[in-house]
Amino acid sequence: MANDEGRSVRVQLSFVLAGALGVTSAAEAREPTVLAPLTPWNLHYSDNSCQLFRTFGNAADPTHLAIESLGPDSGLTMLVHGGALSAKQGSGEAKATFVPSTGRTFDDGNVSETTESKKTAIYWGNISLLSETFRDQDRSFDRARAAAKRMANRTLEATAGSSVTAIQIVEPRRRVTVLQTGSLAKVMQMLRECNREQMADWGLDPAVQDRIVLAPEARRNLASLFSADDYPTLAIRSGQMSMVRARLIVGADGKVTKCTSLTPFSGEGFKEVVCDRLSKAVFQPAELADGTKVPTFVISRVNFRMPGS
Repeated sequence: MANDEGRSVRVQLSFVLAGALGVTSAAEAREPTVLAPLTPWNLHYSDNSCQLFRTFGNAADPTHLAIESLGPDSGLTMLVHGGALSAKQGSGEAKATFVPSTGRTFDDGNVSETTESKKTAIYWGNISLLSETFRDQDRSFDRARAAAKRMANRTLEATAGSSVTAIQIVEPRRRVTVLQTGSLAKVMQMLRECNREQMADWGLDPAVQDRIVLAPEARRNLASLFSADDYPTLAIRSGQMSMVRARLIVGADGKVTKCTSLTPFSGEGFKEVVCDRLSKAVFQPAELADGTKVPTFVISRVNFRMPGS
């Protein structure tokens, strides 16, 4: 099953070996723990993403927040760990919302723990300030309409970022933590400027990318490139699951010229099979307003899940 995830058909693939997602019942919500910031935002630039870090709460045991952007208009990931969090791995999924609400709740927070300190860590793989993310376009749309929609979404994102004052996290047992982030307008601007610099490193012209009005569209469902046989054998034996993100560079001819795994710790075999399969994808290429076809990038997400998960 494939869903779009941003401007350049940020395709999310739910690759399930078998079974269905379980549902965990929860007790009544508790009074929230409200945490003020301890540090300013700290920008980290890497080859594959732009990340902003900030700590909140008690200096002796702070709660850490990381917001990551893998590319312009590609959605965000969010990691919160340590401090006030207490959920145990395997206890269910956590929820996150922006305050005041932008109309969306992100209820797929994966609960795990940090490697060394064994503190609670919760990861969301796709969040957005928009009430509805930029969906796949009907390519029969007038290009001017497509360009206008893209710019309107950026304006809405900036407006939503300005109004946000906090992020609320609800753990599986309904423990509520509120991180007082203040306005996210500057955060989004810092990430966007960082992403533009990154695109040049990927061999893409940021000025050309800004002018794209039609995103690339896969000629076949990307999920059809995978089968149950692609689940790594060692991972099946150990019951290991994973979520792998990959960046595809799609040429003006619609062919994938490069696949880069963006998931540093995904278990043995997962990253390799994802890039092997996605490299075979063929797209209708991105287009400018005058119909010129240009290279761009696509961010894809593939979830590997075991039966009963």
